[in-house]
Amino acid sequence: MTRPEITKPSPRYQTPLLEARAFQCRFIVSEDMREAVCCGAPTSGTSSWCEWHRQLVYVRPHGQERKAA
Repeated sequence: MTRPEITKPSPRYQTPLLEARAFQCRFIVSEDMREAVCCGAPTSGTSSWCEWHRQLVYVRPHGQERKAA
């Protein structure tokens, strides 16, 4: 079973961190931490990150790999 391809979020979603709202990705994409800008792409509501950034930061616990159906 193959996983669907996840596309990189558009820069048009980028939002200053302090202006981010519920269901917006909080992954920091800016280099300047004084004026932090987050991804801002939609999230599923169960994570602080969009699917693209979640796959970058989340590591599945050892022994918890997905099993084929």
